[in-house]
Amino acid sequence: MPAAFRDRFRRGSADTGCEPFPSDPADQDSDQDPGDGEVGEWLAYELHEWSLESRVMLQQLLTVDKVVHSWQGTTLMVHESLEEKVDSLVDEVDETEKAKEATSRPIGPEDSLTAFELAEWSEALRAELVERLVQARVPHLLDTEGDVPESDAAEGGADQETEPGEVCDLLVREADEDRVELVIDDLLAREEEAQFEELDGLEVNELLSSLFVACDRLRKDPGDLDGVRGVTTNARRIARVRTPFGFSAPNWRDLRNSVGELLDLVASEDADRDDLREMAHRMSDTLRTLV
Repeated sequence: MPAAFRDRFRRGSADTGCEPFPSDPADQDSDQDPGDGEVGEWLAYELHEWSLESRVMLQQLLTVDKVVHSWQGTTLMVHESLEEKVDSLVDEVDETEKAKEATSRPIGPEDSLTAFELAEWSEALRAELVERLVQARVPHLLDTEGDVPESDAAEGGADQETEPGEVCDLLVREADEDRVELVIDDLLAREEEAQFEELDGLEVNELLSSLFVACDRLRKDPGDLDGVRGVTTNARRIARVRTPFGFSAPNWRDLRNSVGELLDLVASEDADRDDLREMAHRMSDTLRTLV
C-alpha cells in the first residue's frame, strides 16, 4: 500500500458508535463474510486527500468485487480480514491516477517530442484532431514557426490557445506517439468515408448477418448461387458504408478491403473453387465474431 495512504487506525467494533459495515442487508454480500462470525477489528482508510473522482473509482471497485464496507465522510471503513484485498484496490486507483497525471501534465522543456506535419490538412480536420486530443487528455503543442522555444514548451499543453488554421506541426511527447497515431489514423479513415452511407446499429447487424450467411453457404459449396448473390449484394453495400458505432475506422476499413477481395474472387470467371472456399471460410469466421 502506498505510504501516502498508510494513515489508518484500528478499533474494535465495541469502541465506536458507528457501524463499520452497511446497515442495509441489501448492501452486503452473503458470500463474503468480513469477520467469519467474529467481531474482530476494523480499519479506517483516511482518504480526505483524494479527489472525489478517485473515491468514486474506489467505490466502484469495491462494489464490483463485493467488498463489504462503509464510509464515514471521506474515511473508508473495512474489516481487517479484507485488508489485503482493499489495499490492492487502493493501489489500483493510485496507479490509475498517477498514470493520468503523468499523461496529462503540460509538456515541459525536458520532454522529447515527436512532430506530425499538418500543413496540408484543412482547418476543419485540424480542429477535429485538436478536439480529439483534448478529449483523450493528450498534451500537445501547435507549432506555426517550425520550432517551439523552450519557454513556450514549458507553458504549453492541451489548454494552449492556438487557432487550428495556423498549425503547421503538431508536437507531442514521444511516449504519446503511438496514441496520437491511432487518433490520426482513425480520423483520416473516417474523413475518407464522408460521402458513404450511414447505418444504425440494427442495420449494420442485419447487413453483416446477411453476409455471414452468404459466406457460410460458399464455405460449404463455392458454387451455391444464393451464396454468390448474397456476397455480391452485401459486399457491394458494405464497400459504401461508414464506420459504424463501436468500430474503429481502420478496423472497418480492413473489413471492407477483405470483403472487396472476396467480391472480386466471386466475380472472377476463372476463380479456383478451393480458393473461394478458403476465403469464404475466413470471412465467415471473422463475421461470426461481429454478429
